[in-house]
Amino acid sequence: MLRNPQNQRRRGLEEKETKVYSVTEITYHIRRLVQGDPVLVELLVMGEVSKFSASGAGHLYFTLKDENCELPCVMFRGEAEKIEAKLEDGQRVVVSGRIDVYANKGRYQLIASEIRPEGLGDLYIAFEKLKKKLEEEGLFKEEYKKPLPAFPKRIGVVTSKTGAAIRDILKILGRRYPIADVVLAPATVQGDQAPPTIIEGIQALNALGNVDVMIVGRGGGSIEDLWCFNDEQVARAVFASEVPVVSAVGHETDFTICDFVADKRAATPSAAAELVVPDVMEIMNQLYSMRDLFEDEMTDFISRYQDSVASFGSQLRPRILLDLVNMNKQRLDEVHSNLTVSQKHFLEMSRQRMEKLGGMLDAINPLATLDRGYSVALKLPEKLIIDEIAAVEVGNDIRLMVKDGDIECEVKGKKEVDRWQKS
Repeated sequence: MLRNPQNQRRRGLEEKETKVYSVTEITYHIRRLVQGDPVLVELLVMGEVSKFSASGAGHLYFTLKDENCELPCVMFRGEAEKIEAKLEDGQRVVVSGRIDVYANKGRYQLIASEIRPEGLGDLYIAFEKLKKKLEEEGLFKEEYKKPLPAFPKRIGVVTSKTGAAIRDILKILGRRYPIADVVLAPATVQGDQAPPTIIEGIQALNALGNVDVMIVGRGGGSIEDLWCFNDEQVARAVFASEVPVVSAVGHETDFTICDFVADKRAATPSAAAELVVPDVMEIMNQLYSMRDLFEDEMTDFISRYQDSVASFGSQLRPRILLDLVNMNKQRLDEVHSNLTVSQKHFLEMSRQRMEKLGGMLDAINPLATLDRGYSVALKLPEKLIIDEIAAVEVGNDIRLMVKDGDIECEVKGKKEVDRWQKS
């Protein structure tokens, strides 16, 4: 008997196949496998950009290739807006992201979250490796972050003694909170020699024992300039500091390991200075507001009792009043006694509160500095405060304000002195 071979093959397939998958089912099955692979969830890929294009919606599409293979990539608008350098064909880059399956086309692709030029690839890889290591050790945990003091008396700064950062910090502190003392621990903030000096500065400020908060940082620069703040030992010194540390490295878009370990991160050194101290004028305004509120409360309190007494008296008729007095004389005596005691207590508490508010106003009064033996120099005739020798010339008239009067002087000479040099 002759048999049809095709029928035999069809029956064989039917016997082996227990389920028939749709294209969608098998595609999403593959997608789940890819999404569940820990290697593909977060990875770095290096290659050359080709077929680059940007959609009208702001998404970036490109291919990464090497000498053997190509990998389709997409970066969505939210991440693409953060890229500083312009992406173009032929550029060698390191891309951070995850592998996913684009179901509509049935192809896998790299969903990019960050792109860096290959020249910075080694530094970026080292940065991510150290960041992951310290994060796993728990150095970034919020539970280890120390709160900043509300009213610091002494502020430490670890930075270059000649850089713009220290000038900006002193300017902000002098304007917002002139009653605080500033202690500078000079450090090199760029190059291979920088990390040991930064660590030494942090440890020196801790050793003083009277520093309330510390700013560690420098002004902006390239990733290579800021690299000393990605040093592992610097990060561990910041974490070990008993004094709360505010990291202030570079500009707002710059991030270093020091930022993650510190108790607080400020976008710039100037922002750090504003973060560690309150504004003395805001404090004074708050105290004045508290005083006005207290006066309003006292006025309202007295007015309420006056209105109650007047209302009570208007409702009483002579005969009823006489009956009430005769029947409740003892009760009225008790109420009068209690009101007298309460009023004395309230007035005593009010007096103590006013004395406390007055003491707070005296403590933050900039002129109180004169009572501690200091003086304030003004350039005449403008009456401008002299905060550096460049503000005056030989022969200028100046006025020295001391606690009990003014002294008129003439500038006979100038001499520049480095006040921040280590003794």
